[in-house]
Amino acid sequence: MEALMILAGGLLLVVGWLWLVIAAIRLSVGRMLLALFLAPLTLVLRGRGYPTWPRVLLLLGIVSLVIGVLELQRQQPERLALLLSGGWSVDAPTASDLQGTIMGQPFVPERILWRGEDLVFEEGPPDRLRRSLTIRFADAGSLLQEPVIQRLPGDEGAWPELVLQWYSGALAAPGLRKVLDDYSLSLDFAEPVQGQVEGRIHLHLPTIYSTWLTGRVELASAPPWLLEREQAEQLAQQQAAAHTAATDVREERQQPQEQEWQELSLLALIDEPALFSGSAVRLTTWSGRVHLGTFREFSAEQRLILAQARGANQVELHFHPLDIRMIESRVTP
Repeated sequence: MEALMILAGGLLLVVGWLWLVIAAIRLSVGRMLLALFLAPLTLVLRGRGYPTWPRVLLLLGIVSLVIGVLELQRQQPERLALLLSGGWSVDAPTASDLQGTIMGQPFVPERILWRGEDLVFEEGPPDRLRRSLTIRFADAGSLLQEPVIQRLPGDEGAWPELVLQWYSGALAAPGLRKVLDDYSLSLDFAEPVQGQVEGRIHLHLPTIYSTWLTGRVELASAPPWLLEREQAEQLAQQQAAAHTAATDVREERQQPQEQEWQELSLLALIDEPALFSGSAVRLTTWSGRVHLGTFREFSAEQRLILAQARGANQVELHFHPLDIRMIESRVTP
C-alpha cells in the first residue's frame, strides 16, 4: 500500500508540476522560472496568476508522498534506507535457493547455521534481523541419527521445537511464536564435501501460521552430530559389506552361478512387499547415499524399512518413497 501511495504521489507531483510550468509561460519570466524550479512555493503564493488545479495536483502529490514515506518507515525501515541510499536493486542471496513465508511475510534466508543443537535460518543484517526460523533439536536429538529427519502430523515420538521471529514495524515489538508439533518436516543432509554440507528442507506449518520453507540448504561447516553419524554409517556399511561378501562366498560355494544387482520397481515393491521380504537390497537416495541391508516391509506410515546389522545389534532405517532414487536386489541370472 505504501508503495502505491509513493508511486501515485510522484505521478501527481510530476503532472501538476508540468501543468503549472506550461500555464506559467504566459506570465512573467520570473514567475515562470519560479514555477519551473520551485513549484511547491507557489502553493503559498496568492494573487500571482498561477492557476488553481495544477497547484491542487502538486499538493495532493506531496501529501501522498509524505504519507507513503512515513508508512514505509513504520512498516519496512530497511527498504526505505535502501531507497534513500540508492540501493534500489538488491542482489539475490547466494547462500541458498530457499524460499518461504513466516506469518504471511516473504522469507528468503540469507544465513543458515548451526548453533549448538539449533538449526537457524536468518534474513536481514545480523544486528537487525527481519525474520528468522529456528529448529531446536534439544528434546529431539535422536532424530539427528536418522538418515532423513521426517515428522508428519500425528507422528509419535520427539518433535523439534520451532521458533518463529518476524519484524512487525518500527513502532511494534518483533513477533515471536513457538510451535511444538502438528507440522510437516522433511530434512535431509548429504555427506560433507570439503567441510561443506548440502541438503534439502520441506517445512509446512498449519494454515493459521501462514508459514512454510522449502529448498536447498548449504552449511559452511558440518555440525559435530553429522560427522558422528557419517562415521557410524560408514562403519555399518563396512560391516554390512563384509557380511554380504561372506554370504556371497558361501552362496558361490553352494551355487557357482554369478550374481549381480538388478534394479527393482519401487511401485512393484509397494504393491507386493511380501514378495521381496527378506531380500538383500541396495538403496540409493536422491542425496546420493547408498544403504545396504535387508528389506523388511512397509510401516503403517508407508515408509520402507531396511534392516542393517551393526555388530551384535540390528537397526531399522525408515525411508519415505519420495526420497528413494533407486532400489536394487541381488539376484541370480
